[in-house]
Amino acid sequence: MNKRELIVSVLEKMGYLVKVDDDGDVVIRYQLKQIYFLSDDADDHYVSAYFHQFEDIEEGEEPLALATCNKVSREVKFVKVYVTPSFKHVSASCEFYYTDEASLEKCIREALGVLGILRSVYKRYKAELSD
Repeated sequence: MNKRELIVSVLEKMGYLVKVDDDGDVVIRYQLKQIYFLSDDADDHYVSAYFHQFEDIEEGEEPLALATCNKVSREVKFVKVYVTPSFKHVSASCEFYYTDEASLEKCIREALGVLGILRSVYKRYKAELSD
């Protein structure tokens, strides 16, 4: 079983409806959020859970968005929060290595837990920094 098939298998075992998009990325809906699991065909046991463009950036608020991303990435473990190259959106990813199916499931659960609360954490830190 390759990495993508293993991810699909674990997510289905966890009860999620899984789709594989045209690019080969595994996609699920979690708490009304679309989460992507990006993996390549390399045999390195590396996976990235990706929450795409969860926050829009208003014109002129780019420095605040960058500072907020920095604070969230520092304070919330296991997640990278960043401004997209267009400086119009904020995205996040949880990147991890796994050793076997059990560790993959544990890492996926942790990633979903973090990504599930990320939007509210981002907004709280943004409000703190804008005061």
